[in-house]
Amino acid sequence: MYIIRLLDCPPSTWKNGGGSTRQLLAFPPGASLDNFIYRISVAEVDSDGPFSHFPGIDRSLAILDGDGLALMNGAQLFGTLLAGQPPMAFDGALSLSGLRLGGKVRDFNVMSRRGQASHRCQQLVLDAGSHRVTLPARSLLFVAAGQVQCGEQTLHGLEAGWQDTATELTLHCDGSATLLLASFTLTDGGDD
Repeated sequence: MYIIRLLDCPPSTWKNGGGSTRQLLAFPPGASLDNFIYRISVAEVDSDGPFSHFPGIDRSLAILDGDGLALMNGAQLFGTLLAGQPPMAFDGALSLSGLRLGGKVRDFNVMSRRGQASHRCQQLVLDAGSHRVTLPARSLLFVAAGQVQCGEQTLHGLEAGWQDTATELTLHCDGSATLLLASFTLTDGGDD
């Protein structure tokens, strides 16, 4: 398992100045926002405003910290995202805006390019103790809250483990932990 620490990922300020993003990983390596096949990032949302438009991209979004976001499609409420809730999936081509329900918000964002890859993003809430978890190939296990022991490695809050091959892990938690599991499947046109 390859460990990725959020604080080791440099932030990129948004063009509109409304926040910043730290990219945890992108495939293929070195891909830009125009040509990635899949991507995972964490964003700091400092102000209300429109989401970036990503035609042909499937997205999943979860709130890590803050009071949450109301996603608006024009004047209509598309959905509400709160910390501790499972991720919401949506089409990146939608013209959505995010309205913060309080102050600054931190979110976890998973994207895959339709026709080249698909993704699944789910929340795992673990109680203290040991838990057997099956990770598909191309999976990222992100600790949203708490910490978990994965074999010899310990993942703290805002740290992740990337696994290229499918595996079974025993995760041990001394207290409760919330994790986000993102996994990707390459389709035709997605080179390995």
